Amino acid sequence: MVCASAGKYDTDTGRYSCQITGDDCMFMRPDSKACAEMFGEGPDADHGEEE
Repeated sequence: MVCASAGKYDTDTGRYSCQITGDDCMFMRPDSKACAEMFGEGPDADHGEEE
């Protein structure tokens, strides 16, 4: 699993739940970078913070 925000796996739906949105993950296999690029969510999302 490559997304730290992916929660429990639901055997009924065959998906992981997202700890940020509370919904099912948008991807069959959680992908934090793709989620950040497509939806601006997750631990890899750029929120304008500088390091």
